[in-house]
Amino acid sequence: NPLGMDRIWQTPPVDLLVDPSNDSIDSGDTKARARVIKDKLKSFGIVVDVVDIKQGPSVTQYSLKAKEDVRIAKIANLQGDLALALASPNGTIRIEAPIPGTSYVGIEVPNNKRGLVNFKPMLSSQAMKVSKSKLSVVLGKDVGGNIHACDLGQMPHLLVAGATGSGKSVFLHNAIFSLLFRASP
Repeated sequence: NPLGMDRIWQTPPVDLLVDPSNDSIDSGDTKARARVIKDKLKSFGIVVDVVDIKQGPSVTQYSLKAKEDVRIAKIANLQGDLALALASPNGTIRIEAPIPGTSYVGIEVPNNKRGLVNFKPMLSSQAMKVSKSKLSVVLGKDVGGNIHACDLGQMPHLLVAGATGSGKSVFLHNAIFSLLFRASP
């Protein structure tokens, strides 16, 4: 029998994976940062309300509701001023205008200390459990901490790109591990 085809394949047990540590994410004083955002924008004549704060593993997103007559470009042009006022850990913030599916503007501020996204809870997440495909791979967590998975069989192609140190190899390893824990050779 070539390549050991006479053997019965058993998926590896999930307890081989490391349990997540209890390291907490340091996103700073989110209420104080929300006030800084509101005050800074008000100093430029833009009145907003902070309607939601979502803490993700690497950034915290502040959802803003602006008055109807405020142009989104006016908020986006203040990106540098907001980064300075918030004392952003890496000197930048990201403005998402609008947040997809909403009428809010999102301001993503890097956390002071990034949280780790462990593979074991992602592999055993609801997103992976509901996916019936053997080609499902876990993608990671979004800014709200929600776990996302996709079916490679449904994709026409996949391009993995990013800056040095952004996690391309980690993603590819997670994709391979997802397949190893779900499918036989």
